[in-house]
Amino acid sequence: MAKHKIPKNRSLEDMFQGVTEEVTFENADWDDEPQTTRRTVTKSAKKQSASDFRKQFFTDDLQEKVGSILLDIKMAYFKDGIGDISLQVVKDGRNVIIKTAPKTSKKSR
Repeated sequence: MAKHKIPKNRSLEDMFQGVTEEVTFENADWDDEPQTTRRTVTKSAKKQSASDFRKQFFTDDLQEKVGSILLDIKMAYFKDGIGDISLQVVKDGRNVIIKTAPKTSKKSR
């Protein structure tokens, strides 16, 4: 017989996801309002992941501006005969600096 592993540290929403409960005299509300015949327990709104949280700072407008500037820089390198460039993101106090440099080849024969 197969063993089923029980997941630990689950929230109530996770444990009761997809569970439906029939309304009976034991669990019904005693208001004057008519009740539906079934209640559905639904999961609350999705939690935002760390990646999603970081992406919200980089709006579409900002992506376009940074992309345009990086393309100009890449074209300047290309005119100098350099094909590939590397990018390095550095935090300087409250500023973010993107440093560019020619990409070095790791092939040494």
